[in-house]
Amino acid sequence: MNALARQEERNIAPAHEAPMVAMFERVLMDPNVPIDRLEKLLEMKYHDEDRQRQQAREDREYAAKTSYFTAMSACQKALPVVVKNRRNTHTRSNYADLAAIEEQAMPIIHAHGFGVSFQPDGYNEIGELLIRWEVSHADGYVRNGIGAIPVDGAGAKGGVNKTGTQAFGSTATYGRRYLLCMLFNISTGDDRDGNAAPEDDSAISAEQATQLREKIDAVGADIQRFCNRWDIEALPDLPASKFRDVMVSLDRFGQQQKQGA
Repeated sequence: MNALARQEERNIAPAHEAPMVAMFERVLMDPNVPIDRLEKLLEMKYHDEDRQRQQAREDREYAAKTSYFTAMSACQKALPVVVKNRRNTHTRSNYADLAAIEEQAMPIIHAHGFGVSFQPDGYNEIGELLIRWEVSHADGYVRNGIGAIPVDGAGAKGGVNKTGTQAFGSTATYGRRYLLCMLFNISTGDDRDGNAAPEDDSAISAEQATQLREKIDAVGADIQRFCNRWDIEALPDLPASKFRDVMVSLDRFGQQQKQGA
């Protein structure tokens, strides 16, 4: 046996480890095997090793994917209905903001091994903000994609009401909230604990709006500051459920103004 054959013999694994290795060993020990046959056998060996590595990768990916969806199912089952904590005065409806969703949902999401990230990714041809999202799991499987979010730069009547920076921030926050709820199937709802009846979502009547304006004028309050205080765009947007409290508050304000005069 020549030196090359002896060197390769030392590098060969024991015959019991794999049939291919055992056959390769026998061929190397046979001095009558032509070199072209040896080259072909080496090619077969490398091909088999590549196939085994590919199969191992596919097995790992399948296990990670299975673990991801098993954990996602358990996570969604454990997630609560997030309580709505903000009011949209334009649509006269309640909603849960991003902070509420993250506070109530993210600890459960993290406990089930998930990580979530959102990154701005430019704008599409119609001006929508693109947000790249990624959900990763502790066992190695990752899903990602891009969401297109219309830019929030106009008010209810279509007039521009934000700077470019404000519009970007508002749109990005809305996009994160929207995508997080969609990706984990998070639901939101009103707080129904206790025996209190749901808050009246309707706005004050025209007559109440007139009374409110007269009261504001009588006590010398500033209408813009009043609207900011009660988170409304205009007096008619005030929820009817708050009308009595507002009138009492204005009476108190008027008394304070007289005492300070």
